[in-house]
Amino acid sequence: MDVQKDRYYAALTGDAIQSSRLDSEARSRLHDAILNTGEELSDAFPGLVIDGINIFRGDSVQFLLNDPAKSLRAALFFRAALKASTGALKADMRIAIGVGTIDFMPEASKGGADGEAYRLSGPALDSMGTKQTLCLALPQSWVSHHNLEALKTTVVLVGTLADRWTGKQALAVKGALLGYTQDETRKIWPSSVTRQAVAKSLDGAGWFALERALQFFEKLAFQPPP
Repeated sequence: MDVQKDRYYAALTGDAIQSSRLDSEARSRLHDAILNTGEELSDAFPGLVIDGINIFRGDSVQFLLNDPAKSLRAALFFRAALKASTGALKADMRIAIGVGTIDFMPEASKGGADGEAYRLSGPALDSMGTKQTLCLALPQSWVSHHNLEALKTTVVLVGTLADRWTGKQALAVKGALLGYTQDETRKIWPSSVTRQAVAKSLDGAGWFALERALQFFEKLAFQPPP
């Protein structure tokens, strides 16, 4: 697949939290849930995911987005959809967002691509602290050091809010990330629920703060400096 070498993409790399503690049956369920969540992400945001979702080691995932401004929304959607769909398993994922150029993407690469975005994303995930579940890595030349640190801090705080979601809160956030009204979100609930219950779940999930962070993040033009 052809990529433009003079623009930025976003590579997201994630691994399931505490998956090593799961037995073989639970790990199989986790793998299926990650696969289904990846497909759901691609369907929810048509054209955003380039070349599909690459799952490796059974509990890790990597995918490329053609719009870095949507990377935080995509990361939150992945976590929300995964957590909402796994019930008692309570699966969640650490995700590192790497924004940068792409050198090449072979046909049907499924992990064969390379570039700055990948080289930032993978190491960022590996270096993430045990208490951190979401991070952002950008080329230092993109913005001033102060602004870059502000962005990174915003992403860390957003990830910490996501850590605390219950299954119902994750489902409510999933709907909100898709732009659903609370009445529309009721339709994706597994059982009958009132609009007030959806609103309560959104409040508990910290959606007000999450939405402000997304608005700030998505206003940025993530492209190489002239």
